[in-house]
Amino acid sequence: MNYSLCIMNCALFSYLCRTMEEKATTPYPECTENVIVLVSEPAAEYGKTIAYQGTTITNALKDYYAFTTNREKVDVLKWIVTQPAFTELKRLSMSENKIFTLYTNQYDEILKTGETPNNLQIAQKFVSNGYDVFLISNPKATKSADFIIRQKNKVFYVEGKTSSGGSALSVRLSDGAKQSDRIALNFIGFPKTSRIIELVNLTFNNYANIKELFLFKGSRLISINRDFCISKHFKNDFYKLWTKQK
Repeated sequence: MNYSLCIMNCALFSYLCRTMEEKATTPYPECTENVIVLVSEPAAEYGKTIAYQGTTITNALKDYYAFTTNREKVDVLKWIVTQPAFTELKRLSMSENKIFTLYTNQYDEILKTGETPNNLQIAQKFVSNGYDVFLISNPKATKSADFIIRQKNKVFYVEGKTSSGGSALSVRLSDGAKQSDRIALNFIGFPKTSRIIELVNLTFNNYANIKELFLFKGSRLISINRDFCISKHFKNDFYKLWTKQK
């Protein structure tokens, strides 16, 4: 055998071994819309028992926080949103984008009173901006965020916060950074633009894990990632975005 060809074959074999080893690190295969895996959750947590096969959503969330690579984390999120336990919350969904939950009846009862909890308001705003939203409850003794949002083939894990932009928001951001690397901020009232810029800078400077902030001003969504925040013209560019009339 030609020496060069032998070297190429060895390199190819080594690459294939590494690839197989990497793919074997997660129990969550990459999922498509047509892949359904049945799971079981305690009735006390989600109000219904589903046929068991594989793991549970609660354990999947634990794995999400234990995994260190983005690929593994995304596989967990894609796996969760294919679970048949999710049903559409029709009262708040739109024709093109939907809100899904594991406890539709409970939300229906709340909505009949005419009240819309903060997280549902945020979910509605994501839907109006082209996302499907999967509401996640807080399993006992398991850290979790509020939403998985999906747009086309991309999924993100998001913690939701509502605030007037006052001093208490810095504490909420600190709590949110422990739950997810993406935070949705729904601002009520009319916070000063300078204060919002200060909070955005504070969040990215203080929490290295934060990848993106979703800011809602009314129904308008402004997405801020770390690269945008550290750019030279961030303050001016953000000011134009924030003060722009829809």
